[in-house]
Amino acid sequence: MKREVKRIYFLCGQNRCRSQMAEAFAKFYGGDHVVVESAGLNPSDEVHPYTIEAMREVGIDLSQHVCKKIDMKVFLASNVIVKLCEQIVERCPIVPFKIMNVEWNIPDPLAVDGGTLEDVKRARDEIREKVIGLLKGMDIPGV
Repeated sequence: MKREVKRIYFLCGQNRCRSQMAEAFAKFYGGDHVVVESAGLNPSDEVHPYTIEAMREVGIDLSQHVCKKIDMKVFLASNVIVKLCEQIVERCPIVPFKIMNVEWNIPDPLAVDGGTLEDVKRARDEIREKVIGLLKGMDIPGV
């Protein structure tokens, strides 16, 4: 019996850090069992250098990733929408009831005075754990 591939869409404000890391971890741990994308409400011009460096430390290369704006076709085709936005501080999209909506409320590590590499690493580690938990909860094999 063929298992259904799950579609996950990670969203945050600028798609320069948190959602990029979540996308990369979900692809890494979920493999062929997931289709994963990320986007931002107001995408930045580039993935932040601290994001690239922090992910390089764990063996994932984001140097060729680009920041993307939310695509409604991808949004509506997703099984799960994960909002990494900090609800009180950032705007996040409203998710239709038919789509599983997960809110992680992870503060943007780059928001205060541009953030530091250490701030991004802390967010990276939290995101990795949450992604692994999400995939396990979705019954993704091998996680």
